[in-house]
Amino acid sequence: MVLLYAICISCTDVEEGILLAAGNQLIEVNRDGEVLDIIKFPDQDGIYDAWRLPDGGVVYVHRLGLVLLDAENNILMEHKAVKGREGAEINSVEVLDGGEKFAVMESGINKILIIDRNDKVLNSIALPDLTKEHPHFRYRMIRKVNGEDAFWVAQKRRKTLVKVNYNSGRIHKEIYLDSYLKPSAQKDQCSAVVQAPDGSLYTTTSDGRRIVHIGKDGKLISRWTSEDLGISTRQFEGMQLLENGNIMVTCSDFHLKSADENKDLLAEITPKGKVVWRLSREEIIDQIVGYVQPTAQIEETRITNVHVYDKLKIEDCLNVNR
Repeated sequence: MVLLYAICISCTDVEEGILLAAGNQLIEVNRDGEVLDIIKFPDQDGIYDAWRLPDGGVVYVHRLGLVLLDAENNILMEHKAVKGREGAEINSVEVLDGGEKFAVMESGINKILIIDRNDKVLNSIALPDLTKEHPHFRYRMIRKVNGEDAFWVAQKRRKTLVKVNYNSGRIHKEIYLDSYLKPSAQKDQCSAVVQAPDGSLYTTTSDGRRIVHIGKDGKLISRWTSEDLGISTRQFEGMQLLENGNIMVTCSDFHLKSADENKDLLAEITPKGKVVWRLSREEIIDQIVGYVQPTAQIEETRITNVHVYDKLKIEDCLNVNR
């Protein structure tokens, strides 16, 4: 399937692509709510993370593996999740060396594996052993630390951000999110982490539906709930810091009891907490075939991550903060 190109949304020389990791498929949309492409293979579920690559291809992870595609969506390589004592699960991927290598978050074995485009393991980085938790609740997001040989890793149920050395696996820093969160009846779980150019961190929590901005000095800069922002969602998941300083956050419709619970799927938010653009569930749900939740029999998109890039400068698509 050849990807279609979005209509330019402004008078500037930018043609925005918005790639979504969405449950059992990848979806490319534009700001007008048009679905431009769908990438879907059988027997893949829990697609948590995806990147457009400079060669026009895509790399993404689903619960049981990593998939590398070329620009025509042909499979070039598949990496299978490594099974631990409690099972296997991959939750995130970071692109290294312009797409020549990939860091894979293997929650089933509490490790980051560095692999090449031939699925050769180049390095194995041991993380804190969270085997008391089910693999699904151990780790979530992995992202390279700007200017350092290290990764930021989000521990889901522990609600902790961990900075780990790329080579040795030594823990440089741990940030416990409890002190930054308001009391809530919802049980918070950490979803994502993004580092801004100034060294500050944005992080999201899923069930508690919070976005937290933490300064480089560890002080709280801002904190919003979905209610503060006027966003209708079940969960906040992945996000990207845009060039204009705003954040694009995914609003995930997992486990719906009614369609009205999750009217928003994406939202662009200013540093002051103002929503300046959103993509609604209503706009795209009839353009896709989503996951039908068996209990309520409601179709869900299950969007967990977003990669916004400039199609006119595809070679620079990895030069983003996400």
